[in-house]
Amino acid sequence: MTGEDFREFDDASFTRFRRKLLRTKGGSEQRGFLRAVRDDDEFLRFVRKTVGTDGSRDPLLCPDELTESEFKQPPASTEADLYRAWSSLTPRVACRTTFWANLTCLHIENGRIRAAYLAANGNSGASGAERIDRVLRDENESAAKPIDGCVRTVLRRLGGLPDRGNRSVYADCPFARAWWRERLVNDVSNGDAGRAEDIREVTRVNQTYWEELVVLVVSRNSVLGSHEVRNTFIRSLADLFVRENETPLRKATRLRAACRMVGTIQASRELSVLEAGELRALMDEVVQVQHEA
Repeated sequence: MTGEDFREFDDASFTRFRRKLLRTKGGSEQRGFLRAVRDDDEFLRFVRKTVGTDGSRDPLLCPDELTESEFKQPPASTEADLYRAWSSLTPRVACRTTFWANLTCLHIENGRIRAAYLAANGNSGASGAERIDRVLRDENESAAKPIDGCVRTVLRRLGGLPDRGNRSVYADCPFARAWWRERLVNDVSNGDAGRAEDIREVTRVNQTYWEELVVLVVSRNSVLGSHEVRNTFIRSLADLFVRENETPLRKATRLRAACRMVGTIQASRELSVLEAGELRALMDEVVQVQHEA
């Protein structure tokens, strides 16, 4: 078997499922769905009755039950463990909402997480169950937007919401985010455990910063161009973080500025053909300029 044989949701039926849920804000479909999310078995029945699966095998599950906070924001050690468990995944599979949504349901089915965790909003201290209860209590028309927002959160946490763009899989689904973050760490560190810790610090500044990294360096159409340029840039950034804990480059806006600077240089010269030392010196210069700006 290859990394392409993993079970995932059927794309067509899962797309119809999402569209039906999102058709009417605050409608009976959304209310019924959120009531189902409050109960694991009901949630699984709600999904499985309309969404089929393709593929022949399921990947390993997280060995231990996760708390709600551990699911929302897994510790670095948990993300590393998850990446190792799913090391046979290919990027072609790992970028698909259908794969992660099925895998998340398997974790619910096997008691590793609760369905209500999916409703938790990262910007609020309330649990997912508390958020669902709060939005469903309001019977007025004004409840339509909060109910729709809660449903969208569940879908984003489940496997990513394609309506939000490709970055939703990388950033919104906790399991997918763990895999992609650790893949980037392993790739950039090239197996060096000490360097991996420094790289990991760059990927875990905050959610907004990670989303910028997704857009700028993880996505296929990276503004940084080649694999070598991307990795060298991140190594320079990681080394700056080690030297300067309070650097302005910990802000997403400054990260964007640094990447734009690299893109400008790339437009006038092919960076990927530079010798490793020359490329590193250039990336160090870009990072230092943005640090001091």
